[in-house]
Amino acid sequence: MTGVRAVLFNRDRVLLRDAPRSAEDVRPAPGAAETLRRLRRHGLRTGVVTRRGQLTETETRRVDTRVDEILGPFDVWAVCPHGPDEDCRCRAPEPTLLLWAAGRLCTAPDACALVGETAADAEAAHRAGARALLLGDHPGTAERAAAAEVVPDLTAVARTLVAEGPGEGQG
Repeated sequence: MTGVRAVLFNRDRVLLRDAPRSAEDVRPAPGAAETLRRLRRHGLRTGVVTRRGQLTETETRRVDTRVDEILGPFDVWAVCPHGPDEDCRCRAPEPTLLLWAAGRLCTAPDACALVGETAADAEAAHRAGARALLLGDHPGTAERAAAAEVVPDLTAVARTLVAEGPGEGQG
């Protein structure tokens, strides 16, 4: 595996405290802004891999624009356009969004890390050949520990990846 050159984040409950219902509900998770600044300062590209959830397409664009204003700019956004009741091959555990984001960054999937919160996130990263980092402050962390690296918070994500340094080459 090459070193990590890009870090992709889930939006809801990872970069944000919760799943917002509107752009006015956007609240960064503790440590999100500092983590992103540190990763970018060390030359790592950043992106968001997320799903629309209960929001309409228009609401999703407004929320994502607000996230980009507060925490961006992100190098890539990969958003599943499907609603929660639609048949979809985008959402985790499928690797589709992660692979698409890596392609847009011209970065091999094995040079990407996905920061998520669920076993499905870890599986999507594994299927794509990417590294999975799961936040340990969510319920069920013990069950997910075997599936990925568990980190206590976003600050630990930056500390871990910056200490390792970027990879030697891009795919």
